[in-house]
Amino acid sequence: MSREAPVLVSACLLGINCRYDGGNCFDERIARLVSRFVMIPVCPEQLGGLGPPRAS
Repeated sequence: MSREAPVLVSACLLGINCRYDGGNCFDERIARLVSRFVMIPVCPEQLGGLGPPRAS
């Protein structure tokens, strides 16, 4: 894939605090791919109307 090919990635894996507990689950392996791909961070839960933090 080229740098121009966008890749959807869970926002919490990029360190964005969007998890149910208001935190994230940053993954260094995913972050290293930012230099190779255009990353589009998404949070399916927030797209569905849930906000952080929320009851588990």
